[in-house]
Amino acid sequence: MDDRQLSGLLDKFGMQSCAASSRRWLLVAFCVATPLQAFAGGVTADVSTCLLQPRHLVQLGSPVFGVLAGVFVDRTEAVTQGQVVAKLDTTVEVTQLVLDRFRAANTTQIEASKVDMAWNQRELARRQQLAGNMFSKANDIDEYVTKIEQDRIAIRKAESDLETAKDEAARSEAQLNLKILKSPMDGVVTDIKLSPGEFIYEQTPIMTIAQVDPLMIDLVVPADRYHAVRVGMIGEVHLSQPVGASFPARVDAIDPVIDAASDTFRVRLLLPNPGNAIPAGIRCSVTLPDATGE
Repeated sequence: MDDRQLSGLLDKFGMQSCAASSRRWLLVAFCVATPLQAFAGGVTADVSTCLLQPRHLVQLGSPVFGVLAGVFVDRTEAVTQGQVVAKLDTTVEVTQLVLDRFRAANTTQIEASKVDMAWNQRELARRQQLAGNMFSKANDIDEYVTKIEQDRIAIRKAESDLETAKDEAARSEAQLNLKILKSPMDGVVTDIKLSPGEFIYEQTPIMTIAQVDPLMIDLVVPADRYHAVRVGMIGEVHLSQPVGASFPARVDAIDPVIDAASDTFRVRLLLPNPGNAIPAGIRCSVTLPDATGE
């Protein structure tokens, strides 16, 4: 079937402006909801609404409750992964962290135990010298040997307490970081839901962040075309206005399970979008090569 015959058949089913060559098949999604059939000499895939969507859409919330102290970004603003975008009130956490860090850096107990042990060691040496001259009792020597051993135990305990204090400081820092909210990815803020001063519950979203580089296209394809698509193949995405241009997109994933009710499966394509030049939400159509003809 040539292009003219296929175009005539498409017109018969109300599909204007959708032509396909005999070597390529179309995944068209341009305000149409009726699947096309497969004809001899040319293959078309399922037709449904095709939209450019954000790769990820995150409802950013807080893992702990508290009062929102500040929001540092605004709607439409670009953010980077790890950027601080909001913060809860951290007065208590900051104070606790300062206290724990002081304890973690305090080595006076270790130093005091070492000084006691050094003195007891010198005293033991003197007692041993006197014992050699018969001026010291045996129990005096035993007493200072015991004191030195007790000093060693005290040093180990002080060192253990210092390590525990460091762990407590790390825990306090982690608790503080729970109230400092960072963007989990590069993207754009699409909505701000709360303002400073409002109370946040653990399931309350503060803002919405969308990853728009790359953009995602989710296609529904008839089951009989399952072997016609391959991960990694490059298709052509035709964008409607306000862009009105075509761009290459890569097949990123193919559903391993076919939906029995509709006899279709889904194909996901990724469209690079450096600089966020292409807005999400644009209608599109997609042309993919037929892998069975390779």
